Amino acid sequence: MKIILTSIFVLLAFSLVSAQNNKGKMALEITGANIGMYGTTYITRSIGVQDFGTEYGFLAQVQFPFQWSIDYKHNFSDSVEYLGEYNNRLFLIRPLAIFSITQQGNNFTGLSIQFSWLLFHWIYLDFATGVIWVEAKDNSSDGLSSGFNLNQTLSLSKELSNHITFSFGINHLSNAHIFNSDANQDSIFLGLKYIF
Repeated sequence: MKIILTSIFVLLAFSLVSAQNNKGKMALEITGANIGMYGTTYITRSIGVQDFGTEYGFLAQVQFPFQWSIDYKHNFSDSVEYLGEYNNRLFLIRPLAIFSITQQGNNFTGLSIQFSWLLFHWIYLDFATGVIWVEAKDNSSDGLSSGFNLNQTLSLSKELSNHITFSFGINHLSNAHIFNSDANQDSIFLGLKYIF
């Protein structure tokens, strides 16, 4: 019985010590601003007559120069070492501004919150959601209608250097029938971010 109790005590003590080594921390970090420039191709769900590659556009994302970071406590330090856009953190929350223009001249701009997860070494899964304002012509066929819309973006990003990140993903916008409009557009984007 003493051996069993001693073994349980040793296992509990070991688990407490090892748990302390993996203690997490959340911190607000000041970072360099970064700008992403992307080429896009899109389809509209409301009309559905074109395929990806038929219509083209441009998408820009500007991330504000701060982020909420979650990582192991021992990875945070007071040093000013710069490790690139994501600073090699496990999880990030960042605000960003979005601008896009389509081949037909319609555009949207808005604000989003981006969540980033480290998948493996320097490759991140990004998800952003937010609200945008659309300016569109009445006779356009790119799926955009003027007014407020919801925007969701899902992408994979790979840091190529401390100042350049490659991203590939999909962007969806819809008004979710809040204003009884047919706005609905899906786009595929590919491009680079530059981190100042």
